[in-house]
Amino acid sequence: MPLIELDLLIALVNTRDKLHDIAIKIFEKIHRGELKGYAIPASALLEYELVLRSRGYPEDKICEDIEAFTQIRNIKEIPLTSKILIEASKIRRLYSLTYFDSLHAASALAYDETIISSDKAYRKIPTLRALDPHQIL
Repeated sequence: MPLIELDLLIALVNTRDKLHDIAIKIFEKIHRGELKGYAIPASALLEYELVLRSRGYPEDKICEDIEAFTQIRNIKEIPLTSKILIEASKIRRLYSLTYFDSLHAASALAYDETIISSDKAYRKIPTLRALDPHQIL
């Protein structure tokens, strides 16, 4: 199942984000069942929370957004496991990805080997298929 990275979650709620329109279309198609087998890694939800906290968002807004993500039908949440943490550490050493990018990449490798993100850092990993969000529709 392809994993959806943080950039699309932010784009979904931020109307000024350059990926907002494509994020709306992707999540609507997932919700209607037109796109199947998609997932959000728990690491992306954690990163989302930390980004909003660092920007001073109130706790209720953060909680509201995360609850909204979990209400999208036909999308699975991928848990953060010790196996993923170990793989993420290897990815950081081999490919110099950031902490959260390595968690998202390790989650994708563990489940489908595909990640949807505009972040080009994922293309460094030869065993990971990185798709730009515009390639989905």
